[in-house]
Amino acid sequence: MKSKLLVALLCSLSWLSMANAADRYISDDVYAYLHAGPSNKFRILGSIKAGETVTELARDAQTKYVHIRDAEGRTGWVEGTFVQSEESFRSKLPKIESELINTKAQLSSVDERHEQDVLDKTNRLQLQDQELTEVQAELSALRQQHDKLNSENQRLTSLMDNEQHQMRLDWLLYGGMVAGIGALFGFLLPLIPRRKSRHQSRWMN
Repeated sequence: MKSKLLVALLCSLSWLSMANAADRYISDDVYAYLHAGPSNKFRILGSIKAGETVTELARDAQTKYVHIRDAEGRTGWVEGTFVQSEESFRSKLPKIESELINTKAQLSSVDERHEQDVLDKTNRLQLQDQELTEVQAELSALRQQHDKLNSENQRLTSLMDNEQHQMRLDWLLYGGMVAGIGALFGFLLPLIPRRKSRHQSRWMN
């Protein structure tokens, strides 16, 4: 009879303390039993999975048992050492899995952008290599053309020098011939006898 009254009293206290209810978590490394009262002397109502989120309704100061309500709506008492305020790994797992999926998606997007960036840079490098090859070919052709023009210029310069030298020789030759003819003419001219005019011969007679 006393035990029934004690259970009723505890239940009433638990309902009074529901205003202070807070989320708690069953430890990840235990398998807790749900008792009808605040000790292991009360019958077992069921079990609570490790890491499960529960709502704390009250605490027994003597036995340290905690009155909780689980996700299925069941109420009962579990040993206080099995209840923690820090979020359990099982509770964190869905969030962690979601974050992992988001991280993988972001990494995949980063990998795609990186691959596209590498492909773009590779294409630009190939295009630059092609342009460089074309420029080098044009430069080689210009050098060949320059060498050809330079060779032709040297040949024409040599021809001009030869012609100018030949012209100087010709002028010297012509000048020498003219001077020689003039000197010969000046030498022979006095030797040629002058013909007497008829009037002069008549006057002398």
